[in-house]
Amino acid sequence: MSSAFDNAEPNPTHRAANDATRTNTPHAPVDTAYLFEVLPDAYLILDARNIVLHANARYRAMTGRTLAEVVGKSVYDINQDGSAAQRQARAEWLDATLRDLAPGEERLSSLIRYDMSTHGKFVEHYWQVRASRVEASAAGDALLLLQVMDVTKEVAEGEENRRERAKLRSQARLRQVLVEEANAELRQNQAQLAEVLSFARVGAWELDLATGYMVCTDQCKANMGLQPSDVLDQGRLFSELIQADDRERVRAAIDASVAARAHFEVEYRVTWADGSVHWLMSRGAGRHLGDGSAQTLIGFTIDITARKTSELRSQAFAAEQQRAREQSDRAVRAMDHFVAAVSHELRSPLHAILWWTTLLQRAKDMAHVERATEVIERNTNQLARMVDDLLDSGAIATGKLSVELRALDLAALASSVVEDIRVGAESKGLIVRAEALTPVLVMADQNRMRQVMWNLMTNAVKFTERGTVELVVATDGAHAVVTVRDTGTGIEEAALHRIFERFEQARGEGTGRTAGLGLGLWMVRNLVQVHRGTVTAHSDGPGKGALFRVELPLAGPDDLRRAALQDDGQR
Repeated sequence: MSSAFDNAEPNPTHRAANDATRTNTPHAPVDTAYLFEVLPDAYLILDARNIVLHANARYRAMTGRTLAEVVGKSVYDINQDGSAAQRQARAEWLDATLRDLAPGEERLSSLIRYDMSTHGKFVEHYWQVRASRVEASAAGDALLLLQVMDVTKEVAEGEENRRERAKLRSQARLRQVLVEEANAELRQNQAQLAEVLSFARVGAWELDLATGYMVCTDQCKANMGLQPSDVLDQGRLFSELIQADDRERVRAAIDASVAARAHFEVEYRVTWADGSVHWLMSRGAGRHLGDGSAQTLIGFTIDITARKTSELRSQAFAAEQQRAREQSDRAVRAMDHFVAAVSHELRSPLHAILWWTTLLQRAKDMAHVERATEVIERNTNQLARMVDDLLDSGAIATGKLSVELRALDLAALASSVVEDIRVGAESKGLIVRAEALTPVLVMADQNRMRQVMWNLMTNAVKFTERGTVELVVATDGAHAVVTVRDTGTGIEEAALHRIFERFEQARGEGTGRTAGLGLGLWMVRNLVQVHRGTVTAHSDGPGKGALFRVELPLAGPDDLRRAALQDDGQR
């Protein structure tokens, strides 16, 4: 079966004639034969016996073959560079891809490794082909369109980035469109190549810059969500189809291309009649008159929605991975601070206990007994509190913290906590106020709520050098409110969002680390959440004190009845 493609190269005389024709006929049909020759992807056209009828420029450049080396030969016999085993595998691979391919069917092959000879050296290559069978004429002659894809780069990048998972797989990029006139022999195959372009989902177009009228293939209109009978011009494209956010960018790309007499490539979104949004990529170049002015633009359009969706999904995944890494880094830094704090906080009371114990053993002076007993008891209690905090933090972190809810008067509990703290606070010269304690009932674990108030009050005393520390219990609608206010060092606004994190301290930036494990406020937040409450912090800045507010649901009649029944059952 003969073909007008065989060993054909562009004819300069024909090119000139075609250029003149297209110059004087702005509404001429798109030269699809020419577009096949300059498609950025590699294509072969085979007859029914798998004989190569034509190979486009991209295929010849990719394989280093001339038309004479491939045209007229079986696709099984060309490019015999690989080893014997690779040649056998290639034949089986082609056979699996081409066997029983029905008219109109499109089939994508599996991946295969087939090495190529470059400058006398074999270079590792990976390939895929997409095969489509089309009817070439009314007589039923069938042609096979074979898109050949060198995916070596994609395979290499996939291997390199497999562990990262956050990087995008390389996509085959369409190469530059060479705007040249096709010769007379290729023009005879316009109808056939229009069908080929449809299978490749490439839409061709030509825009008259003077009138704004566009000549488009059916596939080009389909890519834009239009019917073949729809009329398309530049005004409709920019006012109706291209999304508003992308219009200026597309116009700028076209204007820059015309001014620089260079091709353009731009990606943009179009909205179909059904409201769905699709991503398109257009690439083209201008055709200029003898005086240098541009008369028309010619190019092609491809629907890249699937690729852009994957791209955006990968970008979102990469951003999430980055956030996870940052969170992990913060956790590592926090753990470093925690280890340093624990080492310091445990060492101080242990040294005091050890020193006074040694003094008693050596001096045997009864005058030191009372003083040593006080010091040892105080430091032992401090160690016990730290151990309790560590145990509680572990229970909270693992979700094993248990609470026993009973009807609890927060005012009575607050009064008890204040009395326990008052001596230590007043020894620092602080004024402790707890006049506004309104009796309110909540369902809470008494020990855990004592821990909440104790941590908030001791935290306020710790970071207040002079002034007052105030505890208030009140109601606000259906909630009980516990407020702890101090006139201490305050908290910088940037630190307010993280003071309830584990191993952080409520202090102004630059004030240095204060004694403690950095667990108090973290435990307060978790204990309050267990009681279905909330805790917030506020400060006007360094040196202006701080306010902590705890809200808990008030105990309702049903809660009190259940608590009474539970108490009766236990008795």
